[in-house]
Amino acid sequence: MRPVPDSKDTTWAEPKLVCEVQAKAWSEDGLLRQPELIRFRDDKEPAECVRKGTATVGAPEAADDPPAPAVVRAPEVPLSNLQKVYWPKEKYTKGDLIDYYRTIAPWLLPYLKDRPLVLTRFPDGIEGKSFYQKDAPDFTPEWIRTVPIWSEDTQRTLNYFVCDGLETLLYVANMGSIPLHIWASRADSLERPDWCIIDLDPKGAPFSDVVEVALSLHRLCEDLTLPHFVKTSGSTGLHVLIPLAQQCTFDQSRTLGELLAQIVVAELPEISTIVRPIKGREGKVYLDYLQNRTGQLIVAPFSVRPLAGAPVSMPLEWKEVNQKLEIAAHTIFTAVKRMESLGRDPVRPVLETRPDLPAVLERLWARIHGDGDPPKDRHRRK
Repeated sequence: MRPVPDSKDTTWAEPKLVCEVQAKAWSEDGLLRQPELIRFRDDKEPAECVRKGTATVGAPEAADDPPAPAVVRAPEVPLSNLQKVYWPKEKYTKGDLIDYYRTIAPWLLPYLKDRPLVLTRFPDGIEGKSFYQKDAPDFTPEWIRTVPIWSEDTQRTLNYFVCDGLETLLYVANMGSIPLHIWASRADSLERPDWCIIDLDPKGAPFSDVVEVALSLHRLCEDLTLPHFVKTSGSTGLHVLIPLAQQCTFDQSRTLGELLAQIVVAELPEISTIVRPIKGREGKVYLDYLQNRTGQLIVAPFSVRPLAGAPVSMPLEWKEVNQKLEIAAHTIFTAVKRMESLGRDPVRPVLETRPDLPAVLERLWARIHGDGDPPKDRHRRK
């Protein structure tokens, strides 16, 4: 880049656009060496683009003055391009998305707090290109919390967003993030999940079969006195969540999910399966328990999905799981009113409920093997 002109004949314009560049280094004069344009940024305002250690754009810090100490606080989040259409058919805008996340925040934030968050960004709406983002970029404001987690896939540490408050939620929504995917575990206990999930995925099976499989799983959990909760995926299936209260590992959680799924499939072999490849499912509902792994994600309750009509993943009461259930009825324009009318979140207890897992496992063993003692009890009685 050329030096900043200081001629009196120079005409300065107010910055309106923001672009992201990469460069070799900063020069002593505060200029970029060999900059390369990456893309234009509609999620940033020019006023935010201040180099660390400087007071204004292009104004180098005085040599004799020490830099002011950084104050890390959540400011009012600047929002951009609110009229940009994200759902072309319905003409829903980015502003509609952000308004939804702002108003649903009291219900949504308990699920996001202390939990690694993964974004799927749609800067041009649901029909444009999208990209998956785990690693918070270098320009992420200092007031946003991130948690470093080693990635075996990339062989480096990734800094995951952690959405603890409304400001961070608005920030990631303004980045064009439509669905919000979360870990089952928290930042301070990554190997200890808060829930076991069984994802009822139709992939071509009728939704009436999803309902029947869900109710079979519901009856089984009631027989085992195992607390369990249900929400829509926001797409085509249902998610059954079993609270664990960090009492077991992901491997143990996956084993629990597998045992429950096997019992349901044995009861409903004509409409349910645990065969993972889609070609092998034969049009049956897939009970996916394999999502119970470190780093595996689920769409958060109340998260928006990038689908026609802007549906959301909606917590349900079990009495609502019937043949009249319509997943598409829960959208960014109906969810808040529903929750205000309901007055409580029927899935929220999954975050605090602590089931008696040893007692549940004994009942589960008896269900599978008859009334015989589990191996550990037999060993103890010898």
